[in-house]
Amino acid sequence: MDLSSLLGKELTWGRHKLLALGTILVVLPAAFAYATFGFQSVLPTDAPVAIAPQTAAVATGDLSIARAAITIFSDPQTFDSQAAAMRALNREQVYAVVSVPPNLTDESLGAAEFTVYVEGSVVPYHKPSQALTSIVSYSLDSTLPRGAVANRAVVGEQYRLSTYLVPTFVVTLVSLVALAYLPYTFDNEAAVLDRLRVESSLYAVVASKLTFFSALMVVPLLTFDAMSVISGANVRVLGPGTLLVTVLLFVLLGLVGATVMFLLGFGAWARIANLVVMLFVLGFSGVAYPVGFFSPARRWLVRHVPTHYAAIATRGFVLRDDPIALYADWLLGLVGAIAVAALAFVGSVKLYERRT
Repeated sequence: MDLSSLLGKELTWGRHKLLALGTILVVLPAAFAYATFGFQSVLPTDAPVAIAPQTAAVATGDLSIARAAITIFSDPQTFDSQAAAMRALNREQVYAVVSVPPNLTDESLGAAEFTVYVEGSVVPYHKPSQALTSIVSYSLDSTLPRGAVANRAVVGEQYRLSTYLVPTFVVTLVSLVALAYLPYTFDNEAAVLDRLRVESSLYAVVASKLTFFSALMVVPLLTFDAMSVISGANVRVLGPGTLLVTVLLFVLLGLVGATVMFLLGFGAWARIANLVVMLFVLGFSGVAYPVGFFSPARRWLVRHVPTHYAAIATRGFVLRDDPIALYADWLLGLVGAIAVAALAFVGSVKLYERRT
């Protein structure tokens, strides 16, 4: 066959695969582009900021005055205590805590000293937090009768961007194994699934795979630790908290991947669908950038994706050495998401068995 005939053959093939090609060549690049260009400016507008009293002597009116001044450039949330605000800071529910002193309207006391606390482990927010502190100082100084000055305080250790990305790579690797490699193993065994169903059950087959690969998740965590030692990074990846959230995340995404495979009957379409799910997880979980960098609408969406909380918990365990109890409610939420995914998986298996 000459070149024109071969090209004609490819065009004929392409006409029959327009939907698949459109997914790969249009939908996936669009998802990549949205994930890349979906961030706001260097100083995110409407980023969550906490307002908290420095002492018990701070009146409600003082907090209201500070909140009104900061509302000009942010979306502040008022907390009853500084401890509660710092807990929200550790959990990345807010990205700065503005500590408010008492008696803001008493001009005889001199300039009010505010403190802006930021988390050192959230590397992308380092520069914005410096600008935020300057804006807080200027805004409050021009608003309060006694004037004001704001000082920036970094909580915890400050990391380089390369270290900050370690938890990102952990979550990405788990997503890749659960939504790309695990479905590939199902696809390879599609021809023998009927025999396995007779000899055992499809539920047992999937359970064995999830158990096996969950145990294997220790290996990449150990590898990250080894590379951390070699490169001199001061982080420890393999710990009880990281291992727990990694296994929960893998089981959740593994069940989703298996559900997609059984629903779509294996093959290329099922693998493409799982690839789309993986891109959604990585693009809408706040894996790399703090959710405060996103637009309000996208932030709302990310806050409703279970894997977002797995990503934050992973950062907390790896970079801040947080206790498991700090994320207990989120980890229980992941267990609940796993239960929902398991029900969906059961439904997909029943549908597959009816079709076959």
